[in-house]
Amino acid sequence: MFNLNTASRRIDNLRTRLSSGTPILRRPVLEHGLDALPASASPSLHSLLEFWSRTAGSDEVPNRAQLDPFALRPWLGHISIYEAVDGGHDFRIRLEGTAIVAITGEDWTGKRASDVDARYGCRITEFMHEVVCTHRPMIHTMRVFQNDVESITRLLLPVRSRRGGLVDQVFLVIYADPQQIAA
Repeated sequence: MFNLNTASRRIDNLRTRLSSGTPILRRPVLEHGLDALPASASPSLHSLLEFWSRTAGSDEVPNRAQLDPFALRPWLGHISIYEAVDGGHDFRIRLEGTAIVAITGEDWTGKRASDVDARYGCRITEFMHEVVCTHRPMIHTMRVFQNDVESITRLLLPVRSRRGGLVDQVFLVIYADPQQIAA
C-alpha cells in the first residue's frame, strides 16, 4: 500500500544525496583499468587507437586540426569531447556522441565530468586529469547500468586543441562489448 510519509522521506533522502555529492547508485561504477585494449574490444576501438597514434606521429599527441570530423567519420558517434576547465581540475563535456547517448541513455553535453562522477561514483575526472598530464591514453572496461548494454570498453585519448599547445581535451570513446552484441 502506498504511504505518502514514506514516499516523502525517500524523496527527501534522494535530494540530500544529490546535494551532498553521494552517488545515486548504491554500488559505484567499477572501472577496470587495462594496459592495452582487450582482445574482446570492438575492432573499431583498435582502429581508432591506431589512427590516433599514427596521427600524433612524433608530437606524442595529435591536435584537433588533425582530428577533423571527416577523418573521424568511422568513429564519430562513439566519441565525446571533454575540454579542460578550472586549470585542468575538471572537464566540460562539449559534445556527447550519439552512440554513447544510445548506450548510456543520457546526454551530458554541457555538464562536467565531476557531475558524472557525483552521479555514478566513478573517477572519470581523475582519469582525464591523468591523461592530460601524462599525454597517454587510458583504457577501462566497465558495466553500464542505465540501459540494455552492460559491458563496454572505454578509451580516453589526449588531444591538443591547437598545434603545439597544451593537452587540453580528452576524447572519451565508448563501444559495447561485441560478444554482448552477438548474444
